[in-house]
Amino acid sequence: MPTLLTRLAALGLVVAPAAACADPVTDRIYPAPQAPITLAGAPAGTRLASVRTGDGIALTGLLDPGLADRPLLLVFHGNASSAATALAWLAPLTEDGFGILTAEYRGYSGNAGRPSEAGLVADAEAFLALARAEAKGRPVWVIGHSLGGGVALALSRRERLDALVTIGTFTRLRDMSGKLTRAFVPDDYRNTDAVRLLDEPYFVIHGLRDANVPWQQGEQLHKAAVGKTGASFILPTADHHPPAAALRPVFASISARLAGAPPPPLGSETKVVDFPTLAEAAAARAK
Repeated sequence: MPTLLTRLAALGLVVAPAAACADPVTDRIYPAPQAPITLAGAPAGTRLASVRTGDGIALTGLLDPGLADRPLLLVFHGNASSAATALAWLAPLTEDGFGILTAEYRGYSGNAGRPSEAGLVADAEAFLALARAEAKGRPVWVIGHSLGGGVALALSRRERLDALVTIGTFTRLRDMSGKLTRAFVPDDYRNTDAVRLLDEPYFVIHGLRDANVPWQQGEQLHKAAVGKTGASFILPTADHHPPAAALRPVFASISARLAGAPPPPLGSETKVVDFPTLAEAAAARAK
């Protein structure tokens, strides 16, 4: 039977050896990079972005402002990533004018504090406030990758967002562990429940070759989005980190959908599926 750590490894939650501490499971859920955040290698125009959380922790992320007439993307990265690596991954989107604010969590990249589900949601609230101030009236889209999707969905239960996008996100953290070990996972991230409560536009992106979070998890999030505004984008050849070249047309399609305009072609390798309507869901249950 797979152990908790085996299951967490499958989710990408065991990526770096955990330091000895009083809570080794938490350290394996949040294998936080410790190198302080810098501007080294960041796109031109990027600057450090500082916030203070409601519980008094000072955090530093990265901000590439983008164009004044394009949305600002507030990005919450996966558990073993960082603000710097997330910006490097998504930087090609700035070529289409998007601004990018990559949030950094407590306990990551030299930030003070210790990560937890409640702590990361508090971090998200602080970065959302900064994003809205920096956006100066333009839309702020919240983007969550992997565990960051759980952070983004939890944020949606506290704040109404302009748009929400999850990439390679699971249904619930404890769903990724065996029945006998779920009780030992301290945080939950009940993402399916959060999707059912959404009242903002929502978009799911999932690669069919994702070996960390199986595509069936994305399918369950799609099914939970009954009657919601939005759609799922299926990337047949993408893994847990879809290349930015594949994401650019997806984000162009999301832009068009939110503007009520005809979406541009996505290409043969990407499939878009609208969320089921309430009537469609009722008919499926009646079968």
